[in-house]
Amino acid sequence: MRSMRRVFACAVLLALCIAPCSAGAAQKGARPAHHCGPDEAVIFACPTAGDKLLSICASRQYGPDAGFLQYRYGPAGKPELTLPAAATPPAGAAKSGLWSFSGGGGAYVRFLSGKTAYYVYAAIGKWGKKGAVREKAGVAVEKDGRVTANILCRGAAASELGPEFFEKAGLEAADPGFALPD
Repeated sequence: MRSMRRVFACAVLLALCIAPCSAGAAQKGARPAHHCGPDEAVIFACPTAGDKLLSICASRQYGPDAGFLQYRYGPAGKPELTLPAAATPPAGAAKSGLWSFSGGGGAYVRFLSGKTAYYVYAAIGKWGKKGAVREKAGVAVEKDGRVTANILCRGAAASELGPEFFEKAGLEAADPGFALPD
């Protein structure tokens, strides 16, 4: 029985490392509402409380020094926050990170605004009752090294976060101090 658990855990970790992190309806092809334009790629999208949308958008053609990557948050059609404010190539716009832990793993992208960091994340693990596999996605806001807000996705999230996207975008690894919020 113990070896079956290890095989399962290794399979989950391998799947996370090979494929982008995805959640809920994104696996079935449905895409939640987002702030990305028709000529942009949706890297991450989900609805949050208060009828707001959380999105990471990129130009259709992007690379470490080409195109752009932006975090957008707010009501549909009227983002309250866009980071970086000017279209910036991915390598200069954000940093990335991966988690691996027993029964799952996840990925995140960090955007900075002064001393405030916005960590958009998606993860899967055994957080349910009796160790059932569950998914978490959202954005954690960190000021001066302390999480001050954790805005969870409501319903399904669409996510391309993971090693393949990070490599294509040329995102460097963020400092390893960010942990998955409760």
